[in-house]
Amino acid sequence: MSDAVIQQERWIKPLVRILYITTSLVFLYIAAFGSFSDMVQRALLITLLCPTIFLTKELKLGKHSSRLTRAIDYLLSIAFMVAGVYIMVVWQNRILKVGKPPQMDIVMGTIMILCVLEATRRTTGKLLSVTALVFLLYTMFGSYMPGFLAHKGETWSRIVTFMYVSTEGVFGVPMGIAASYIILFVIFGAFLEAFGTGQWFVDISYAMTGRYRGGPAKTAILASGLMGMISGSSAANVVTTGSFTIPLMKKTGYKPHVAAAVEAVASSGGMFTPPIMGAGAFIMAEYIGVPYTEVAMAAVLPALLYYFSVVMSVDAIAVKTGLKGLRKEELPLVREVMKERGIFVIPILCLLVLIFIGFSPIKSAFYSIISIVIVACFKTETRPNFQNLTEALATGSSSVLSIVATCATAGIIVGVLSMTGLGAKLSYSLISIANGNIYVGAVIAAIITIILGCGMPPTAVYIILAAVLAPPLIEMGIAPIAAHFFIFIFSCIGAIAPPVAITAYTAAALADADPNKTGFMAFRMGIVAYIV
Repeated sequence: MSDAVIQQERWIKPLVRILYITTSLVFLYIAAFGSFSDMVQRALLITLLCPTIFLTKELKLGKHSSRLTRAIDYLLSIAFMVAGVYIMVVWQNRILKVGKPPQMDIVMGTIMILCVLEATRRTTGKLLSVTALVFLLYTMFGSYMPGFLAHKGETWSRIVTFMYVSTEGVFGVPMGIAASYIILFVIFGAFLEAFGTGQWFVDISYAMTGRYRGGPAKTAILASGLMGMISGSSAANVVTTGSFTIPLMKKTGYKPHVAAAVEAVASSGGMFTPPIMGAGAFIMAEYIGVPYTEVAMAAVLPALLYYFSVVMSVDAIAVKTGLKGLRKEELPLVREVMKERGIFVIPILCLLVLIFIGFSPIKSAFYSIISIVIVACFKTETRPNFQNLTEALATGSSSVLSIVATCATAGIIVGVLSMTGLGAKLSYSLISIANGNIYVGAVIAAIITIILGCGMPPTAVYIILAAVLAPPLIEMGIAPIAAHFFIFIFSCIGAIAPPVAITAYTAAALADADPNKTGFMAFRMGIVAYIV
């Protein structure tokens, strides 16, 4: 890298950190003192966060110079921010405007859509971006499509207006959930992790399960389940708890691919373990129109059954291979672990109590974050200071980057389904193929969900398919919350379904194991989730 590029890079890291901290502070302020309009709040999240994707995840152009690629990254960041600020300024005027949209709206909307697609490609891979692009092309060229896929087609200006100026596309319901709930709960998880709760989860799990047959694997399951409650990300869960549990499992006799598979399966369950559920609980509550608490309560039984089955699988492996638990002197004492960091259970209890006594999820998350800071003051080693507070704020916003990009792109796909009527057509087609049979319809829905879940983030898969598959399942007689959970759980376990078992491959990298063997082992261990 040239000296000029190195000089440029020195100011990027502080700038990105400032944007992360600012984003967290802005949305904490909104949680405490009230929200802006829907459009402004959603656009604000995109405008503050998404430009940092181009600054932190560089464009790769093979042999081209780093100076050229960085120039493109800077240009995309600035263009993204300008398009975001523009819509915040003009949107109220556009609501009342009739007739042909101004040319500047089309230009800015096109920039926004292209930047969202590229940001998603850099954070979650090509599949979701390519899918959204195909849907946009379908909207334009619908008149050339065969059979029930045909529609009259839309002009680019109308597509851009719908996706950019309204709250139906990029700034649709998924982005609304991200700007209202997800950002706050991710910040809550970041504060817990910053002040030592993550390590406490691992330590207490180790102390409680380490002495039993196959103990280290059961430690991984319990720790991953606890971490999943606050992180809501299977890949993040693998990296956080797997760095401790995978070496421990290997040390006590588990084969590398088995250790990695245990961690992958345990971490995937965190996506549907209350209270955060990888943002699924909030999106589901919005779609179904029920309180968040009802969704969280409905998730308890599937999550318990899932983890119980994984524990049984691990125990069977331990019996088969003759693995023993660790000696008592090798394990920490439960009372010592509780004495050391047990106080950090208070913020989690605070969150649950506030939600169940009727506080909104937003207020509950805000007060729980405050409780973390208060609790941290009681121990010298966790006492808040400028460094750990700003680190928690920065981590909170940076952790939500991929979710924001995913929600924006998923919003485009959902917008196309609404704009073209494709969602309703697909729903009717599913009912027709299933001939009204619930079980046939469920199997078809499960297959579609798993296929998409293999290569897309679970949240994106759920957002898209909730609009397509949930209505026909409900029409066949399934309760709305059961239909939505059916789709969401299958979206989550796509991450351990070969051939693209993303979570399993992440764990395989930590265990230095064969990715394919890990993927198939994880699939076998998690098979009960396909039945539940």
